[in-house]
Amino acid sequence: MNEIKNKNNIQIKSKAEKTINQSRKKQHINYSLLTVVLIICIAELSISAIQNINKSFNFKSKIKGLEHKRDEETDKNRQLKSDIENFNSQKSLESIVRNNLKMAGKDEILIIINKPDINKSDEINVNDKRNNKNRDRR
Repeated sequence: MNEIKNKNNIQIKSKAEKTINQSRKKQHINYSLLTVVLIICIAELSISAIQNINKSFNFKSKIKGLEHKRDEETDKNRQLKSDIENFNSQKSLESIVRNNLKMAGKDEILIIINKPDINKSDEINVNDKRNNKNRDRR
């Protein structure tokens, strides 16, 4: 009877060891899968962190460029405002009118010098050459 009990105990122990070994294998597989998932998550986080740092550098450089452009435009606006104030004065308006309407003031002599237009003289020369070629063909 003791022998039967010993055999039963041995069988029970072997079954228990098998189930324990199977559960350990499942646990190892689960831990392995979790490790792979964690490695993938860490890789994704690293990649996104690098991309965000790169984007921040790009945005900072764009901001500096836009600030420089803004400063240039504000200087240009100041210059244009001063030009408007200058043109609104009586003397500047009078000089603009005189130049555009070819008028002279008191005690002034108006001299107009006509400069030949380069484009028109070139067109005339081209047309003359064409006309001469057409005459030669006839």
